Amino acid sequence: MKCFLLIPLVLIFAGCQVNPPIEGRADPYQSAQIHFDSDQLRGDTAVGRPILARDESGMLLVTIPIRSAIDKTLYVDYRVTFFDRGGMPIERFGPFTKTLDPNTPDRIQVNSTTPRAADFQVDFRYAR
Repeated sequence: MKCFLLIPLVLIFAGCQVNPPIEGRADPYQSAQIHFDSDQLRGDTAVGRPILARDESGMLLVTIPIRSAIDKTLYVDYRVTFFDRGGMPIERFGPFTKTLDPNTPDRIQVNSTTPRAADFQVDFRYAR
């Protein structure tokens, strides 16, 4: 008889079990300064090494050489994010649309509005 009374108690305690939290997985890739939303856009463009400078008031100036690497005019949107020394976003601009003529060197120039900007990221996608 006592055995039958213990069965419901065991079932009640088994139902009170707490599940562990589901933790996020680590991203195996380091964040880059230039990102594309598709492999096709990455293949259709050629991007040079970003050129960084500071003006006399300390604002970060970024110039990114870019061109359409195919025999077709491309319309791309880009968004720029500036980060402080600790990696925290402090400014975000865009999206802006850029027309890239076929196989013609061009550039995108952006500048921060605060001297706190220490790094940047540009995200490209086909214009919508």
